[in-house]
Amino acid sequence: MNEKTVEDWLIVFPELEKYTQNKYYKIISCLVLGVELIKLPRINEYRPYFVLYSLFGNRIGSDLKSCLSNPMLIKEFFNKKRMQLSINQKYNEGDLKEILQTVKRQLPFSMEGDVKFKDVMNTIDKYSKDAPLNASFNSFLQASLLERKLEISLFEKKQKSIDEILSNIKKTKWDLEHFKLCNIDYEEWINSIETKIKNQDLLIQNVKKMKDNNKLSKLHESYIF
Repeated sequence: MNEKTVEDWLIVFPELEKYTQNKYYKIISCLVLGVELIKLPRINEYRPYFVLYSLFGNRIGSDLKSCLSNPMLIKEFFNKKRMQLSINQKYNEGDLKEILQTVKRQLPFSMEGDVKFKDVMNTIDKYSKDAPLNASFNSFLQASLLERKLEISLFEKKQKSIDEILSNIKKTKWDLEHFKLCNIDYEEWINSIETKIKNQDLLIQNVKKMKDNNKLSKLHESYIF
């Protein structure tokens, strides 16, 4: 992305900081959120995406690079014709202003200021009902989203939410074949969930250490309440 494109996006979303030339992020509590601009091949256009990353680690690893390698949530934007939004890099100012307002309206929640806990949870729930995740409500992909909700609840010390999510995890009849396809042992996964709950303080400390990373320390931070 050229510098003018970067500048235009950061003017509209002032709490985001440039992480790379096409990735603009901020921290909310234990999560990194923002916008990523993905260049389309062979044409002078790009597509914006809303992204949400967890700082709790994932199947790849527990370092920052692993955390930011795979978003827990990614959402595209649409134009008036309900087609996925694509932006020509040789835009005129009037068109871009309208496009950025479209993006703002379609955000699951504001990227300015603190965010309500229920808004984060509702956003994840809604995402779990969208294609292709809605193809199977007992897949490991759905289980992984519940695990993310549990981690956020642990970090925010929301005991009612912790209890509800754990109950949901245990009572769901999961598709164990899909767990196997994802190279996940179900019993080991359940044990890891219970370990996270027992070691809640350690989980919180690890995220706080993660946020001390030089690459994250430059980002604006808001909180979940």
